[in-house]
Amino acid sequence: MPVLFSIPASTDADLLRRVWLFLQQHRLISGDELLIEVHCGAVTLRGRVATFHRRQRIVSAARRVAGVSDVVDELSVEAPQVGRAAPRTFSSAAGLLVTTVALFAVWLIVGCGRSGPPRVATNPAKGSITYQGQPIAGAFLALHPKAALAADVPTARAVVKPDGTFSVSTYDTGDGLPEGDYIVTALWRKVVKSGGEFIPGPDLLPGKYSRPETSDVIIHVAAGNNDLPPIVLKR
Repeated sequence: MPVLFSIPASTDADLLRRVWLFLQQHRLISGDELLIEVHCGAVTLRGRVATFHRRQRIVSAARRVAGVSDVVDELSVEAPQVGRAAPRTFSSAAGLLVTTVALFAVWLIVGCGRSGPPRVATNPAKGSITYQGQPIAGAFLALHPKAALAADVPTARAVVKPDGTFSVSTYDTGDGLPEGDYIVTALWRKVVKSGGEFIPGPDLLPGKYSRPETSDVIIHVAAGNNDLPPIVLKR
């Protein structure tokens, strides 16, 4: 399985990525309001699912991911309300993209102590990104500092919204990132059908954008609020 952001496999960020991919591969997150939280190898699942059986399947699947030390089930069962739109089903893989913004929110807690290490100051940052003139909805972005930060500062990340905009998160959703220059990496995967299941397919972007060693996208983050220049990815 390819590495999304070149994050070491031992980190909670990588474990969160693998839990999400595993649930997606087994079609267990489409249509549910699901929050996945990872802390020191323990996965907490929150949100609403339609049936008790689906709840059991999600929890069981999360436990099967290598590296998961425990699964905390805080899911609630809530049948679809009358008049509420039915969840979208994937009848064809053609043209369908992984739009994670609509499926779950990512929270990554840093440090394995109860209170965690001190946090460095972050600065809100938002921007937009396109490839061949089109927004890359659902793409994963990671921002790698050019100058070393403290060892306990997690990799800043973002998920691209349907309109191509994004907000960067380091500790909490949308809190931004420390001052400095960053290399941006991006991965945009298409949903494909394999053996009767829909799974993440190949990256739709040129491979150079998937690794900080080869990406040529550089941004600068200053103190205060940052409206980043539009990012335009090229072949």
